[in-house]
Amino acid sequence: MTNKKKTYYSNSLISPIYQTATYYFQDTAQIIKQHEQEIKLGRYGRYDNPSWLEVEEKVAALDKMENALIFPSGMSAITTSLLTFLKQDDKLLYTGQTYRNIRKLCMDILSKIGITAVPLYQSDTKQFEDQFKARYSEDVRLVFIEMPSNPHLYLVDIAMIKEQLRDDTLLIVDSTLSTPINLQPIDFGADLIIHSATKYMAGHGDILAGTVSGSADLIEQIRNYRNVTGAIVDPNTAFFLNRGMKTLPLRMNHLNEVGLKLARYLEAHDKVRQVYYTALPSHPHHALAKKYLTDHGGVVSFELEAGEKETTQFVDALQIPFMGTNFGLADSMIEQCAIFTYYQLTPQERAEIGITDSLVRYSIGYEDDVEDIIQDLEQALAIL
Repeated sequence: MTNKKKTYYSNSLISPIYQTATYYFQDTAQIIKQHEQEIKLGRYGRYDNPSWLEVEEKVAALDKMENALIFPSGMSAITTSLLTFLKQDDKLLYTGQTYRNIRKLCMDILSKIGITAVPLYQSDTKQFEDQFKARYSEDVRLVFIEMPSNPHLYLVDIAMIKEQLRDDTLLIVDSTLSTPINLQPIDFGADLIIHSATKYMAGHGDILAGTVSGSADLIEQIRNYRNVTGAIVDPNTAFFLNRGMKTLPLRMNHLNEVGLKLARYLEAHDKVRQVYYTALPSHPHHALAKKYLTDHGGVVSFELEAGEKETTQFVDALQIPFMGTNFGLADSMIEQCAIFTYYQLTPQERAEIGITDSLVRYSIGYEDDVEDIIQDLEQALAIL
């Protein structure tokens, strides 16, 4: 990622924080020019802020899109985008084995306004493709894909889906777990790309933010909804996200390298039943990974040869990672998925999306020595 030389902010190398909700105009003629889009100035703090603009330009460039918007969270970016393009009686197809709150949005909230959301379970590629062909109909307005998925890192054949979509059906890809460094959804036909910028994009675990990028026309439609709903970030958040993206390639290179080493170690261990990491030939979507991904990230999920209680003992015994549900920050994080993120689901609901009692998600931080991580895992596995 190459930074363009600035032609604004005087000669300050670091962009300032525009802590303002208010803008002024020189005269009425200038206001008219603003309305006619002959000039572009700030109008009101809910509509724009210079601190957002630099971030949005960078995100658009990273995603190879025309424009982008910043939001106060990834879920805000998803929700605003879906509400922009869906209306009553429309149908949405989405990857069913996905982040918990994406499922909740689709199943519990969109249904209240007359939108039908249909999950397509993607752990089995052939089954997913059959489901898609059977469910894709005239009333499907939008297809939403989380890729890689959380926490199994499942993939789907985006190009195959795009080939079958009508012109009036949008394809949205949430590629939070890959970032633009490891996946470019636009190369395979995505109309909109979403990131939870809280994670890898910001990279320090200290802000909440989301982004959506796409064509100028689509982004302008989403912007209109953002202007009304007020789903905006404060300028300080934009500043920290801007700072974080400057080191995104460096951080992802580290996480990609350590992620592979950790996945290989776990796969070779006799107390680990299965490892979910797309670089491994054992991952069910390794073939798709070779087509779509340039690298594989810093999240490694795995199932132990253990039950719920023993898995809890394992995660409690770890010394390096903090127990928590974020990823893409300086500190490693660990969670027993059934106990942490998916605790509120019934056993049947967890089974439906592949959340077993022994499933663990390890989110690598910026630790210098992978051997320290491996030794820590070794001592915790020894208690099983």
